[in-house]
Amino acid sequence: MALGIAIFIMGHPLIFFFRDGLKLAPNSSVFTAVCLAGGLVLMIPGTIFSKFYPMNMKIITPLLGWLAVAIFYLLFNNPMLGALKYDLLREFINYGMVLAFMFLLLNVPNEVKDHFVPVFVVFTLMGNLGLFYSLITNPFYVIGSRASIYFDDEFGGNPHVFARNGFAGFIASIMMLLARNWLWRVLAYVNLIASLLCVLLTQTRSAMLAMIVMFVLFAYYHIRPANLKRFAKAALSPGNLAFILIAFGGLIVFLITKRQYLELITGYFDIFWERFLAVWETAAGYGNYNRTYEAADASAEQRVRSLTYFSWTLMGNPSFLVLGGGYRFLYLDFPVLEAMIDCGILGFYFFGKVALECTRESLRAIKTLQNPLTTFLAYLFIPIFIALFTSGQPFDTPFLFFFTMMGRFMGTKYADEPEPPLPKNTQVPKLESIS
Repeated sequence: MALGIAIFIMGHPLIFFFRDGLKLAPNSSVFTAVCLAGGLVLMIPGTIFSKFYPMNMKIITPLLGWLAVAIFYLLFNNPMLGALKYDLLREFINYGMVLAFMFLLLNVPNEVKDHFVPVFVVFTLMGNLGLFYSLITNPFYVIGSRASIYFDDEFGGNPHVFARNGFAGFIASIMMLLARNWLWRVLAYVNLIASLLCVLLTQTRSAMLAMIVMFVLFAYYHIRPANLKRFAKAALSPGNLAFILIAFGGLIVFLITKRQYLELITGYFDIFWERFLAVWETAAGYGNYNRTYEAADASAEQRVRSLTYFSWTLMGNPSFLVLGGGYRFLYLDFPVLEAMIDCGILGFYFFGKVALECTRESLRAIKTLQNPLTTFLAYLFIPIFIALFTSGQPFDTPFLFFFTMMGRFMGTKYADEPEPPLPKNTQVPKLESIS
């Protein structure tokens, strides 16, 4: 069941590897749908239809509202309805998958939380290795370009999918380092390195930003002076200090003797820095419509134009935003705003409410560290949160699948976890024994 869930939450890297990397079904939506259907089959428990588990209705209620609005607009306010019959079928399949995934999550027992992180370590490692294999065997890939599995011989795919896989692998591996079994710890170390390398090769700013936000949140909630003192004491112990010096010295010697790798690292740093400057110049030029776009970053420019269009609509024709322009009316690459542009105020309310509740639950889970599953989902929500303002559309299944997952497991009480401590000075009544 954990594997079936993983296919829905983080299955696209492996699906792309088998579909496009190994050329089993190049660029086939049918192959993707079959893989997701296989995930549904794996999720079917023996107690299906007989035992249902509670969900977080603060997330699920607005999510169902957003699905209802999206399907209504798909049928009754769709500017492209007459031209895209196949796309209409694909949209119904996507929403059917979301609803089926939600129903099966109602049947999945809470015990899946104890198996989820190990499954994700293996799953993300396979995704990372699939990307590396595809790059090595692809004669068109040039070191320094953004890594992804190519949809055909010469044109690349979506690097954000693999960057998110690397981020998820990093989180799962960090958590798995606490495992008692040394084989799991070794596997976690391998996946940790592979995941960081994957994030570096894909060169996606959203993944880099997610890494920074992750460390900031962890530091804010869990790093205290006492913890830093214990960490420094442990790191400066003779054994650990010797290991750090040997590892650091070995790395320096390796980079000195292998100049090509040092040049590769500095080249990646230069690429990141140039893109950062391009994004900064693009953002700083927001509202300056007479400027040239020679140094503008293309993706950042798209978001600047999206914000410009939205601001013009808000100031010049606000009544348009009441009902919106229709299903997938305008691609903004800014999902939160597109929910209003396409589906009006009602769509913006439901989609924004889901995002807000998921953010609240994630911050609470990062703070309390309730269990491995909720902690993992909370950190994995960071790149999803960033994507809400930077890429994709509100109708995309990666958003909907993950929101459904959050609604099932976040904020849930688990029977095998201790009750929170009582407040101080609370009087607990004693039970009299009956003879």
